[in-house]
Amino acid sequence: MALKRSRTSGKRPRVAEIGLSESQLAEIRPHCGDLRPAQSVSAYLSRFSWTETDIVVAGGLNQTEIDAGVNVLTIGPMSLGLRQRKGKHPAEPFRERVRMDMQNRERGVGVVFGCPPMYSGPAELLAKQLRALDEPPPTVTVTDAGERLRQPIVETSGGCPVALRLHWAGRVWGGSQAGPTVDVVALHLPSQAGLLPWFRAFLTDIGEFDPERVPAPPSLLSEPSHWYTPKQDQLAREIDEVERERGRLESQQQRLEEELASEGRRADETVLRTICEDGDELVDAVGEMLEEIGFAVQRMDDAKPPHEAKHEDLRLRLASRLDWEAIVEVKGYTKGIRAKDAQQVRMHRERYNRDTGREPSLTIWLVNPWREMEPSDRPSPDKQIDESAEIVGAVCLHTTDLYLLWKSLKTGDSSLDEIVRRLVEAEAGLWRPSLNPRSSAAIPPASSFRSFIVTKILLPSRPRSRHVHFVQITQQFDGRRVTLESGREPVIGAGLEPRRSSAPVL
Repeated sequence: MALKRSRTSGKRPRVAEIGLSESQLAEIRPHCGDLRPAQSVSAYLSRFSWTETDIVVAGGLNQTEIDAGVNVLTIGPMSLGLRQRKGKHPAEPFRERVRMDMQNRERGVGVVFGCPPMYSGPAELLAKQLRALDEPPPTVTVTDAGERLRQPIVETSGGCPVALRLHWAGRVWGGSQAGPTVDVVALHLPSQAGLLPWFRAFLTDIGEFDPERVPAPPSLLSEPSHWYTPKQDQLAREIDEVERERGRLESQQQRLEEELASEGRRADETVLRTICEDGDELVDAVGEMLEEIGFAVQRMDDAKPPHEAKHEDLRLRLASRLDWEAIVEVKGYTKGIRAKDAQQVRMHRERYNRDTGREPSLTIWLVNPWREMEPSDRPSPDKQIDESAEIVGAVCLHTTDLYLLWKSLKTGDSSLDEIVRRLVEAEAGLWRPSLNPRSSAAIPPASSFRSFIVTKILLPSRPRSRHVHFVQITQQFDGRRVTLESGREPVIGAGLEPRRSSAPVL
């Protein structure tokens, strides 16, 4: 088997490649988490950031500035330094720090004593290649490069470095003084050096002091799969199977994400309008949703004669109850519910009474307050809204609760008859849905109830109020009391008719 696989995990190291040949790119690609080729540093920075770059591997850099927090490997002629900022040395826009000097005349070269072990093999090979040449090798010159560890690997007989390692500690990464500080290495090589063995040794070097940037240095074997044991061959085959399965799952995930995004766009254009729109858009959206729930819906202003006063927005009917009819006024708000809108609801009730000779079976004040906020974060309405709705004989129903009813129907958690019944039997005031998961999630299943306590609390009468009692059904469970359902009588909760006593119902 000749398996070629990346030696890194999590897309690290992130390697900027500047000015290398196609063959050099092909050599180092298997050892890069994310290899990013570019023709120049400026072209690279037009697409990527230094703060997301671990290593630069480059050839032919001329008067180039590399971020101080990035590891650098250069091969061939180069000139690195700093671009001058305003107000400092204006006549010298570029200050050179490191360069490849072509003026050397010394031909004798050798590996420096104490060469870091990961570089010893490539260094011996490079020294042998350079000694066989007729021309003297270029050398590396460093000037004013700050506090660093200067470590020649191959040098001339006169002590001039031909291959040079520089190591800095605590350099700021990303160009900002607020950026993180890191240790970095620079490795400068002549063009005669073979890139692959040096790059592999460079990764090992960085990985020893910064395993986050190089999490898995390469194996010492250039093609390790040629030398696998039978057990390694088996594991490699299993890894290939996992990679194929991962590819299939990634393809499936991409397809599902595209479907989710498409469904999100469709929902934004349909049902989610009930919780984010106002005006005619909101009226249309809730009308469609009420039809899906089971009501026959009539848009009242569609048939209104010219110059006639505005009607309520919707009328609802039920095929199973021909004498039942509801009126619905729909309101969307950027902020909270306006209590004065209850008077508009009252006028619609009175108009209906004049036109039909009877009161509507149900009046719904359907509201979408704080419509630009995340629905889960929207504030609850205050007591004044509850009182205003009750005074005018209307159920104040939030469109978010209507949406949850619709969703409960679509998921099969509630039946159509159950949802219609809850709306038809709603009492005036704020609607408090027991189907809302936020209000029911903490309630234990009915099979675990120990006892119930039904309490009647006498409230002061209010003008035009038809209700003077407040009934609360409480569960006694392991010494704790949890309110199951409460409201003005009559209230039906957990299959029990309300009792006018505080004695436990066992």
